[in-house]
Amino acid sequence: MESEYNRGVDVLIIPEARREIEAWRAFRPAPGTWGVLIGHRRGPRYIVEKVAAAGRPGFTPDERLLEAFDRIWPGGVIGLAVVRPDAAFKKAVLAPAWYGKLVLRSSGPAKAPRLEAGVVEFERRFFLDAVPLAAAAKEKAHE
Repeated sequence: MESEYNRGVDVLIIPEARREIEAWRAFRPAPGTWGVLIGHRRGPRYIVEKVAAAGRPGFTPDERLLEAFDRIWPGGVIGLAVVRPDAAFKKAVLAPAWYGKLVLRSSGPAKAPRLEAGVVEFERRFFLDAVPLAAAAKEKAHE
């Protein structure tokens, strides 16, 4: 299902957050391992500034957990990142507490990882609406 609300929406992952995602992948986490995305929105763009490891496989995010994260990063929790999510994780995220939040899904083999983005939307039921990743700006070389 595709939503009319997310046309023009994209996701920009700043270089430091991209390195955090790459480092996370280097550990080869078990499917279902997840973390919290910290950042902000600017117009139609989600800007991911940090990825904080949070949950283990089999432990799904809920409304109480989101409230706890909001106390730590007031207004900064923009979504979740997950490695090969299972059905229980998908069901937990497709709920009112996560409406409008970004979900980054990492999948694929270690040599060719894929990162997909979606926003939790609602049209008679909750679903994940795919949104594109913005082209990364080139990093300045450290001198």
